Amino acid sequence: MKHIRLSILLLACGFFINSCVKHSYDNPPDTIHYDPNLPVQASVKQIVNMGVNMASGKSRVLGDTTIYGVVVADDKSGNYYKQIVIEDTSGGGLVLYLDKAYLYNDYPVGRKIYLKLKGLTLANYNGLPEIVYSADQAGNTVAIPSGLISNYITKASYPNTTVTAKGVTIEQIKGNPNAYLGTLITLSDVQFDAASNNVSYADPSASASATNRTIEKCDHSAAIIMRTSGYCNFQPYKTPVGNGSITGICSIYGGTLQLIIRDTTDVKMYSTRCP
Repeated sequence: MKHIRLSILLLACGFFINSCVKHSYDNPPDTIHYDPNLPVQASVKQIVNMGVNMASGKSRVLGDTTIYGVVVADDKSGNYYKQIVIEDTSGGGLVLYLDKAYLYNDYPVGRKIYLKLKGLTLANYNGLPEIVYSADQAGNTVAIPSGLISNYITKASYPNTTVTAKGVTIEQIKGNPNAYLGTLITLSDVQFDAASNNVSYADPSASASATNRTIEKCDHSAAIIMRTSGYCNFQPYKTPVGNGSITGICSIYGGTLQLIIRDTTDVKMYSTRCP
């Protein structure tokens, strides 16, 4: 009986001590500022030039090359879907097609990444170079499967501000579109044209597709299409009526130049509209 009482007492003491001790668990290391500095063999611009020199719908499997880039557009607003856009200091921008939603959790704007291209495919999608998993003879592309993304993409430092929007004019883009494809650009002293201001960014009846709105210079001498997905979270918001600047990714589809904004914070048209 004495032994039983002693065991119970020890158990009670152990429980009491254990419950009063503050446990300390190791937190996972903070790696957001870590850059693995992988060897890089090419620039984004070199890969883009390969893509624009291919005919529309054509593709090629890439060799053992690594590039780096900073994410300049992600899928947070839904205007991009299963895609991110990266850019490096070479002046080139590239679309990556990844079969995964909520990419912004891993690859937000400002995240530096390394991309191992070996085995991936560079496709010319109606004039726009893209990195995909595979493509067929008809030009249909397959996104990099979600389970394989980490085989090709290595995350690096965040946030990274080495890439900023280029200030350009509509005439400059149209004069040399290949120099700006996939890059973050800013147009100044522009506005939505008469048919495109004070309307929803995307037509709700086109929810399965996208809507074109027109951005024009103050003197109406030049214009460019702004393309917006019907699935984006700012679809019902009204476009501004004033004049100012707009930032977005320069894109192209079938010869038509397009501007794709990340969200409405890219649109800063607070000045008085041109007469």
